[in-house]
Amino acid sequence: MTNVQKFDNAYHLTLPNGLRVMLCHEPQSSTSYVSMAVRAGHFYDPNECQGLAHLLEHMLFMGSRHFPNPNSINGFIEQHGGNINAWTGTEYANYHYQCDGSAIAQTLPAFADMLRQPILNETALTNEIKSIDAEFQFKIKDDLRRLYQIHKETCNPDHPFSKFSVGNADIFSKHEVSSLREALRALHKQYYCGRNMCLCISSPVPVAQLEALITQSFSSFEAGALASDSWPALYSSSQLGIQINIKPLQTARRMIVTFALPGIHNDIDTKPLNYISHLLGDEGEGSLLAYLKSQNWAVNLIAGSGIEGDKFKDFNISFQLTELGLANQQHVVMALFSYLELVKQSINDSWRFEEKAQLTALALEYEENVKPLTMVSEFAQHQFLFTPEQLRKLRTSIGSYDGAVMKEALSFFTPFNIRLKIISPDVETDRSCAYYNARYRVQPIAKEQLNAFASPITIAALSLPPPNPYLGESYALVLPETGFDNPTKLVDKDGVRFWFAQDQQFFSPKGDIYVSFDMVHFSDSLTAVAAKRIWLSALNDYLQAKYYRAEIAGLHYRIYGHQAGFTLHTRGFTNQQMLLAEQLLEAVLSFKPSEFNFQHYKQMQLQNLQNSLLNKPTNRLFSRLSVLIQRNTQAPVELLQAVANTSYEDMIKVRDTAFDDYFIESFVHGNWASEQATEFANTIDRKCVNTSGTPLSRAVSKLPVGEAFYHQVSCEHDDAAVVLYLQAPTAGLHDTALCMVLEQMLAAPFFNALRTEQQLGYIVGTGYVPHNQHPGMAFYVQSPNNSAKTLLDAMTVFLFQQLEEIEFYRFYWSTIKQNLLKQLEERDLNLSMKSQRLWISLGTQDLSFNRNTQLAECISALSFEDIQSYAHQLAKRERCGELILFAEGKYEKLQTPKHRTINGISEFKSQIPYY
Repeated sequence: MTNVQKFDNAYHLTLPNGLRVMLCHEPQSSTSYVSMAVRAGHFYDPNECQGLAHLLEHMLFMGSRHFPNPNSINGFIEQHGGNINAWTGTEYANYHYQCDGSAIAQTLPAFADMLRQPILNETALTNEIKSIDAEFQFKIKDDLRRLYQIHKETCNPDHPFSKFSVGNADIFSKHEVSSLREALRALHKQYYCGRNMCLCISSPVPVAQLEALITQSFSSFEAGALASDSWPALYSSSQLGIQINIKPLQTARRMIVTFALPGIHNDIDTKPLNYISHLLGDEGEGSLLAYLKSQNWAVNLIAGSGIEGDKFKDFNISFQLTELGLANQQHVVMALFSYLELVKQSINDSWRFEEKAQLTALALEYEENVKPLTMVSEFAQHQFLFTPEQLRKLRTSIGSYDGAVMKEALSFFTPFNIRLKIISPDVETDRSCAYYNARYRVQPIAKEQLNAFASPITIAALSLPPPNPYLGESYALVLPETGFDNPTKLVDKDGVRFWFAQDQQFFSPKGDIYVSFDMVHFSDSLTAVAAKRIWLSALNDYLQAKYYRAEIAGLHYRIYGHQAGFTLHTRGFTNQQMLLAEQLLEAVLSFKPSEFNFQHYKQMQLQNLQNSLLNKPTNRLFSRLSVLIQRNTQAPVELLQAVANTSYEDMIKVRDTAFDDYFIESFVHGNWASEQATEFANTIDRKCVNTSGTPLSRAVSKLPVGEAFYHQVSCEHDDAAVVLYLQAPTAGLHDTALCMVLEQMLAAPFFNALRTEQQLGYIVGTGYVPHNQHPGMAFYVQSPNNSAKTLLDAMTVFLFQQLEEIEFYRFYWSTIKQNLLKQLEERDLNLSMKSQRLWISLGTQDLSFNRNTQLAECISALSFEDIQSYAHQLAKRERCGELILFAEGKYEKLQTPKHRTINGISEFKSQIPYY
């Protein structure tokens, strides 16, 4: 018999073999979500074969007793409307998937078979070692991965965190394939057992059926034993009170102050770290960040992140420093401890804790961006730590004030318990870390300095946040009105279009406001775009402290640049949102930074652009693809010089000229009455006096059919990469539908052929890639072991073969069709998602607001013969425009035809025709 407990919509049961299960019955959902957590992360790797747990995770996808072919489990889950993935962490590995709601009856036994009976085929094992090594090589110039390895080398070597978690070919090649297979089998036998696994499922299937299905699928697992989690301390005393200098690859000046804590992040009754990070991470006036900005020492601060395990936690305060801040790093740390002293002194001010609890309660009550698969994965792992009663509290309890608990938590925030990381190209180093060759140095912080931090100076400019003025007492729903289900034009005159739609679907006291400025003088040259970027950066920073209280009270805003100008977007609770939007609009219309601030933000833009040039090759190629296809999009490599050449006078002149003549399109959607929307429209009309412009075109390059263009992107990376982009001939529904169908049809075979079988690289995939709603599809590979020519040849051979033999896919057509229809027919999951969809429809002039429905109808009407015809036209190069972007890495040059090689971006964009 199984032991069953019920809490709200969650049921908890334990199988006779010790497997713990949490079931969440969601009758309204059309999808089932499944996650299995296994206490078998890299902490359990044998010392002589680090990365083995990660390799085992890969091998479970390479065939099991009933699904013997590599990745056949992926295909099986996809046939049932879903996808499957996994990760290996420190203490845990996690396997998770989603599928059509009722399809769990077919997929769960297959999932159990994958976990219980892996074949561990030696040929597949050899191939997966190559995949893991490609994954390792892919990250070898990733600053976060390099920082992580230095972290491991500077902690207690007896703690398993110090192990290298990824694995690579060098490590695995020290073992014979047969002995490696036995090591995997031993690891699997010891840890993949009932008592060492926890399952969480969210599904519309009734609980009784699920319980029977789980019993049938998982009862045959051996009981085994729960893996030990008794580790020594993460840091020895000599590894605290130290400074670690790290030289990054990217241009960065960061300081991370780490406090080493026990597992108090798992206190679910008071949740003290939530409160402490809330105060330390404050960005309003009087905050630590506001003070550091006023001194020109820092531009950003994040509090609370850091590695964590069941019994340990790093609490990080991460500062993005200026050059002056780096020179004054001790003053920055002193300011941190001065602010911490204020927090400690206010420990009895329970109103602050209660206000934070109220904010958390509001966020939970009206939470929109819930990701069910992430949630079930978290609950699967949480079952190792918490009882069923405690699990119920995790998302319903907001924490209760307890002064003694808060005082104990703050007792760990002392100078003698810190690890100080300084990350800058200018620091002194004396050693290199293993695997990634990152330079660093470790030295103790002088006792006199630690003592000084322990008795921090009082800084008058620092203060704890006052009561939040944006926190409303009630969040009521307006009365529904007829005629406003879809966007309705309230204003349509020269220079202004204003739309309104009332939410009558989600019954939430929330909404979105968009105000988009089309400005020809912010987009007609590289100098104009450079000036716009600097101005927007300065504007957003100016607003950050001023409206931070609104942000944490659930009133969010973004001001971001786009191809034709920029957009102001507010979202969240409708209570006071229009007031916030009006205040932000006033700032937009009047703000001009000082010349001193201009230099600061100009340098920030230069640093951001320089860092973007260090992105991974595939990222660089897709970024350049957007630049080449969209007329008003610029490349970082072009903008760098333009920003460098922009003077303060240039920026002011461009900004003033841009505001002399512009077009506004605005959209209000949510919990407002039409009268309120009309009033806001009048506000825009009153404040925006120069609306004499017209909407600007979002033109798309028209690639010629028949022969490909080639374009090389220079990357600071050894990997070669290729992106092959096929552009549909029209933006009509028929071409869009066929483009989507073919991409879906070829996605899995492309991955299997080029990654699993040919082992060409770790990053392999396809994508449906529209530009300004013009359809296209892309095929991409990044490889540490093959040249761009090898990759392109393999991609071309695959495409020609598959397109000519498209008949093979007739059997899969109905499944692919159903999966696509499901994606297109998915309802808006929340109000913000619906707002965004409607806003995009307005931007593309889809005034029927049902393009997805029309696409679904078009796909439903397609015959397989339509697809065959389209594929054969593609194979003969009679249908789509082609663009091949490549990065050569450390390999030989790819020879390209001169008349089809794009050298200058501007020259190409000036000569190419546009849709």
